[in-house]
Amino acid sequence: MFAKTADLIVKHSKAVIALWIVVLICAVPFIMRSGDVLQYDITEMSGVSTESTDGQRILDEYFSNSLDLSEILVISYENATELEQAKAIFASFKTILEDRYDVLTATYYGEFSKDDNDVGISLVAISCNADGFDITHETGNIRELVAQAESSTGYHLKAYVTGNAAIAYDTEKSSVEDVSKVDPLSIALIFILLGLFFYALVTAVIPPGVVGVAYGIALSAVFGIGCVLDIYYVTEMLVLVTMLGAGCDYALFIISRYRDEAKKGASHEEALRTAIQWAGESVFTSGLAVIIGFGALSICSFSLVRSMGLVLAIGIVIALIAALTLIPSILNILGERIFWPSKMDIYRSIDSGERKGLYATLCKMSHGYFGWLSVFTHRYAVPIVVAWIVISVPATYIFLTTEDSSDMISIMPQSESVDGLNLIMTQTDGGTIMPTYVIVEMRDPIISGKGTISVGDNQVPYVQWTDAAIQYAIPALMLINSEIESKYDIVGSSNSVTSWAVLYEQVKSSGITDPVQINQYIYGQLPSAVKTYIGAYFQMAGWDSEPSKIIGAAAAGTYVTLSNDIDYILNCGTGLVSDDGRYVNMMVITSDRPMSDGTMAFIDDLKRDFHDAGGYDQEYSMLITSTYVSGTSAVMNDISKEVEDQFSVIRIVVIALLIVLLFLILGSYLTPIRSMITIVMSIIWTIALTHTVFTTMMSTPVLWLVPIVLFVVLLGLGMDYDIFLTTRIKENRNMMSDDEAIDDAVRKAGPVISLCSLIMGGTFLTMLLTSSSLLQEFGFALGVGILIEGLLTVGFVVPALMHLMGRWSWAGPSFLKRGA
Repeated sequence: MFAKTADLIVKHSKAVIALWIVVLICAVPFIMRSGDVLQYDITEMSGVSTESTDGQRILDEYFSNSLDLSEILVISYENATELEQAKAIFASFKTILEDRYDVLTATYYGEFSKDDNDVGISLVAISCNADGFDITHETGNIRELVAQAESSTGYHLKAYVTGNAAIAYDTEKSSVEDVSKVDPLSIALIFILLGLFFYALVTAVIPPGVVGVAYGIALSAVFGIGCVLDIYYVTEMLVLVTMLGAGCDYALFIISRYRDEAKKGASHEEALRTAIQWAGESVFTSGLAVIIGFGALSICSFSLVRSMGLVLAIGIVIALIAALTLIPSILNILGERIFWPSKMDIYRSIDSGERKGLYATLCKMSHGYFGWLSVFTHRYAVPIVVAWIVISVPATYIFLTTEDSSDMISIMPQSESVDGLNLIMTQTDGGTIMPTYVIVEMRDPIISGKGTISVGDNQVPYVQWTDAAIQYAIPALMLINSEIESKYDIVGSSNSVTSWAVLYEQVKSSGITDPVQINQYIYGQLPSAVKTYIGAYFQMAGWDSEPSKIIGAAAAGTYVTLSNDIDYILNCGTGLVSDDGRYVNMMVITSDRPMSDGTMAFIDDLKRDFHDAGGYDQEYSMLITSTYVSGTSAVMNDISKEVEDQFSVIRIVVIALLIVLLFLILGSYLTPIRSMITIVMSIIWTIALTHTVFTTMMSTPVLWLVPIVLFVVLLGLGMDYDIFLTTRIKENRNMMSDDEAIDDAVRKAGPVISLCSLIMGGTFLTMLLTSSSLLQEFGFALGVGILIEGLLTVGFVVPALMHLMGRWSWAGPSFLKRGA
């Protein structure tokens, strides 16, 4: 295969280069639009079918009157005077906003204070009444309108525009800024490392340039995939640094092998053919291992992971093809000029010790180190393996015992929207912005009718319950809601379907008989958001009115009572009952932050309360068909569990495929298993270090997604260096003993493998400069994992183990003994 590839490159180099240029030009229109398909709100990404996602679909479809919290204005005040100023700012902002946008409205949601004192926040919901309007990208303009409102009133308080849409806007903005920092630094790092290694300018430019071409084509694939699947924004950053690292590694391996052959005196064509045939096989095998690792991610049903795996796999495919075709074609045309301003004579004189200078000194140090390494790993193989095992024990303990986090808020980039979100959570119950919902599907609809009636000059909405609802369903649901609220300390408040008539009778049964006292007592327990509306009803009907007081006629023979009017506000107006009465929404607001460990544990307990034997589902089976625990926290809780279950299978699939691949390439029974054990231990070391640095030292929780994706990704990426070394040992065995083959491979391939790991590890570590904790965690874990595998495991442990295994490393079937 690679001999034929060499023939193609030697004969048609210019055609190959021209083809790549044509493909890149054709890809440009799609490259320009690739950013349009990225998703910046992780809570909108699912693809996983779980109880919570089913519940979320019911919420979206049937609860049209729930409050839209996609964009929220938060105004902080510190005393009663500033509260009045906050209200004035809201009034001005509402006028300015609704004059500017026909489709946007601002609704005052109320004041909130954690300690019930003069310090608190005012919340304003900014909602859109038109489908297809992109409120996310209007966030910047809305913030300008807030500033105008402050200027027009002369009041300047701390105000933040937050909510899901604002968070997505800020995340997108920070992502663009992050790319502008990571891109040039990664390229500069690669340029410096390649320049120092080859002592050449052209060689330092060509590999990242070729990867740039491949990356451009990969972005067109991003656009195509993004039209079908949601692609989370971190994927674009990951594919960039992955292609830069892996693509430059592949190019480096081929170019350095060409240089090694040319230094020995081989002709240009002979050196090129050898580089394509032997280095090309190693590059192809390692690239295939990476593609298997990334491709396995696409099996996952969570759209974030699935699209990430698909995009990364395609990016590596393109980078691999570029390394096997475009790099050799450029090399064929340029020949030794690719090493300008160096020449082959300079390299030979350095190897012979005739040349002096900085580069010669660096080369001498490199040769000395890897010469020492080959002797050290041979002579001290047993102590090295023992030390490796000893270090692995505590690392494995940390890996197995440390808990990951589901808190997506903690890993969001720092921004105005996140500051506003944190402010809301400090002045209200933490779950106010992201409640937990229990969607109850009733056996029979509980609504018999709804509409509006004329009361004086006003149109008053009403809802009428079925008799069964008043007698059984509503009291039962109110009892469940009360039990949940009293059972769990983490529950700040809980709201479910209710009826003023039922509440009235419950208070009356406690011994209070005066209608005014009963009504005012119930009124005092209501959320501030509905008090204004319900107070207006009693202003019309009088506080001494009983719930059965008739307000008007809905139709011939059908009358609307005071309770019917109030119940509409309490239930339909707040999104607690679906329009058709089939579903009831129990809204639970936790005192803890959404997606915190406490909130996630509560969600698990809540599911058991409803679904376990003897739970509410069973106890009220005559009234309830099914229940769904949902909301953002519940969705992320279910997704994390579902993805973890899927990755238990994905890990096994990847390991099995890589073992089969290595078995077919190396023709060995034991070496593929040894490779798996060493790379898995490198991954365990890496995850343990990531938890130690982020969780213990930085008090930043490690998101559950990082370790499980890292495990599969590093299986592919980290395998590169093992394959590079092992295939070189396999090639050496044609003319050397086993120990000599290992020592020579360490000396000859060691410098290239170390440089490759520095390039790839370094490019990943540049992600530490981003503003997203998720990108920082991915960057640290992938960068450190690559360095551990490339410099320590492949540098020390793999040669030591292979020395101890001896000929057993190559025991295998005779039909796979080609070149062994």
